[in-house]
This record gives sequence, C-alpha cells and structure tokens, in this order.
Amino acid sequence: MNLKYLERGTKLKIFEEYDMRAVSEEYDAVFKYFETETLFIIFSPEIYENYDKLNADAILNISFMTDFNIYIFTGRAVEKQRTSGMILVEQLAEIVTINRRKYTRDEMRVRVRAYGLSEKKLESTYFDLPDAVPELVDMTYDISVGGVCVISNTLLTCKYDPYYLIDFTLTANDKDAFVLPSKLVRRSNYPRTKIGRYDYGFQFIFDNLPDERGRLSRAILSRKLSLR
Repeated sequence: MNLKYLERGTKLKIFEEYDMRAVSEEYDAVFKYFETETLFIIFSPEIYENYDKLNADAILNISFMTDFNIYIFTGRAVEKQRTSGMILVEQLAEIVTINRRKYTRDEMRVRVRAYGLSEKKLESTYFDLPDAVPELVDMTYDISVGGVCVISNTLLTCKYDPYYLIDFTLTANDKDAFVLPSKLVRRSNYPRTKIGRYDYGFQFIFDNLPDERGRLSRAILSRKLSLR
C-alpha cells in the first residue's frame, strides 16, 4: 500500500522503537494531511505533550488497520507544530502489509501459561492473571494471530475445559505481554515432533478484545524482524 492513499482521520498506533525493541508506551494518533509525499501531519496530544522526551536515536513504529489488513511502517518525528497536538512526521520505510484473515503460523518458542477459564468470563473486556496455579506451563511450538500450538509432556485436564486464559510475552518488554482468552480446539497424543507427548492447539478469542488482535500482529512481526 502506498502511503499517499492514507485517508484523513485514519487512527494510528505509534510507539518508539530502538534496536528492534519498544522503548515507550503505545500512543494513539490520527492522520491529518500530507505536507509532501513522505512528510505528513498527525494529531496526538500524548506525543505532543511528551515530544521533548522522545529518544533522539529511536524511530517511530506506526501502524493502522483496515477490515482486512494491518499496515506497519517506520518514521521519525520532525517537529512540533504551533497548533497543539499537531506533529510533523517523516516516513522512513516502506509499508509492510499483514493480511488479518491469513494466520500464518511461525515456529516461535515462547513460554506460555494456561489457566482454566469459566465460560461466563468470556464476555469480559479485560483479563487479569488469576491467583491460581496454571494448568500448563510450557513452550509454544508455533504461534500466529489466530492462536498457539503447545507440545508438552503435561496431560491437560481442567474443569473449565475447553476454555483457557493464555499468558505469554513475545519479548523482554512488558509492552508485548498478553493475557488472552482461548478455546482448546485440538488435543492429540500423536504430536508432530518428539519434544512432547501431547499436542494442544489453542484458538484466541478476540470477540470483546478487538484491539488485542492488532497489537498481537504487530508484536509477532516485531519479534520476527528481531530474529533475522
């Protein structure tokens, strides 16, 4: 996608990134208009207020979504404008497009903890880690925006089955920590590898957490880029 097709009013998610690691919280912003082909104005009171604290060596990781795709590119803050909340940004890299309907699974080792989750709690819009001991603690075999596969020697049995709360972090940065409701959609004792006896497939449930899907997509892409 060419940046010139970005529409006025498009909501953006922005965070500072240095050496493939997030170094700030995620900011909300709105695209306003173009100055040139690569220079454009955004509106973000949060970034405007913290402008002088921006890391001079960091770049801005910028993303936005449509119904079908997530678009990610990098830029830098050029200067504050006289109008409060307005900032001039320069695009530094081409836009990367992720199809939200094609959940490509990546063989990625991430430690996960699975907790039993009652069905009535699926309507929640926010999830905290329970005080209970996790039903499963192990490494993922692969991960995607749609879910995770865990191959383990642990036999998973829980009164709340098939619903579980999955806790994991993609990087050392807390920004990439996730606590997501899921449904166990595959359970097999014939795993694809010899690293464990049981093969579990968990499907994430984003019905009441629409922003988490996009955040997870961006986190997976950042993790993949950092491993190159």
